[in-house]
Amino acid sequence: MSIFQHGFKAIACAITLAAASITVHAEELRLGSGFGDNHSSTRAMRDIFMPKVEELTQGRYTASVFANSELGQAPEMINQAQSAINFGVFVSSAFYNSQVPEIGVTNMPFTFQNREMAFKVFDGPFGESLKPLFEAKGLVVLGFMELGFRNITNSVRPISKPDDLKGLKIRLQNNPVHIATFNLLGASPTSIDASEMFAALSQGVVDGQENPYAVINSFRLYDAKQKYLTDSGHFFDVIVFAASKSALDAMTPEDRAAVIEAGRLATLEQRKYAAADEATNLETVLSHGVEFTKLTPEQREAFRTATLPVVDEVKGRLGDKLVNDFIAAVEAVK
Repeated sequence: MSIFQHGFKAIACAITLAAASITVHAEELRLGSGFGDNHSSTRAMRDIFMPKVEELTQGRYTASVFANSELGQAPEMINQAQSAINFGVFVSSAFYNSQVPEIGVTNMPFTFQNREMAFKVFDGPFGESLKPLFEAKGLVVLGFMELGFRNITNSVRPISKPDDLKGLKIRLQNNPVHIATFNLLGASPTSIDASEMFAALSQGVVDGQENPYAVINSFRLYDAKQKYLTDSGHFFDVIVFAASKSALDAMTPEDRAAVIEAGRLATLEQRKYAAADEATNLETVLSHGVEFTKLTPEQREAFRTATLPVVDEVKGRLGDKLVNDFIAAVEAVK
């Protein structure tokens, strides 16, 4: 073999290796989240979304999940998806408020009686009407997953009536509806990202927080001075699984449909995981000596009545039509 042939072969090999490297990087769909490895959403992504993406695209795409805020705080991860730095993100709906404030209407307190009612609304015409608002911000909703009913913990006292919250510093997401609700209850809301929540509670920066049992357990908040838990169920929260619109649009129609289908399947499985995990998560939390207050129907009604003015506040921010449409959608599935 001549020196020219050797040289040509070496150049061809280098080009092939470089192309392969580029292809591998381009095919990886990176997903970010603040949830831990054991959370139902992370498990569903790894159990269902990752293998289904590879299967349905016949290996042209793979997916990777970066949990535990490895890619940054929730707002950063959303921005990364919008700009296609990463492919997608799955975090609480509250973190999308700055891009899609209309999602906040679904956060009104004491709206849903159970998860089945909630998902009839999110899977129905009202939920579909929200999706174009996300697309206008560069995001495609692949699924509304369950985060669940949010419950109050704190380090000071049991909470059984609205007055018990007065003066308590409560960590909340940066969600205008959540903040307005706790202001009405007399608490002192403080917005802190999930990645900083444990430290804030441990150091006494805040007295308490509110989250579904799954988050309370996965973040081990019972080790962060949270001695008291109330099953307030004041908000039902969803996880919005969103992907980069530009990244999806760059795919072939077949691969785009395949990835969207993988997202749908992962969403359905996550909801099953979340429902099955709820009792176990509560049991684990209580096994660490947390004092549990179960509200009576009358006590729950007192909280609902105290927070009714939130409806008018949301109408003032988002408009009567959106709020009325949402309320009508809820009434239709009762």
